[in-house]
Amino acid sequence: MGRWVESLGEQIGAQLGHIIAESVQRTLEGAINVRALARKLGAGATGRRGRRALSGEKAICKEPGCGNAVLAKGLCRSHYYRARYRAQKTGSRGRKSRRAAQGAEATT
Repeated sequence: MGRWVESLGEQIGAQLGHIIAESVQRTLEGAINVRALARKLGAGATGRRGRRALSGEKAICKEPGCGNAVLAKGLCRSHYYRARYRAQKTGSRGRKSRRAAQGAEATT
């Protein structure tokens, strides 16, 4: 009877080991890759967002004589905010805030 119990214990141990190995494999496959998730959300590993220059170099402001790096719309920080301020001042700014847009919908 001793050999039978020993054989049963070995079989149970082998099956239990197989079940544990499968469980660990499923856990590893389903683990969350934080770096990939952050990259998909736009932060990336470096914390930078947006598109990169195609050549790998930093883009330069399109204003003549300005050699600063681009912030947005092909303009450096100074020229971008200057253009934004002028557009806001003349009222030609294309986007409205959500609150202003909701207020306009409520009055119509």
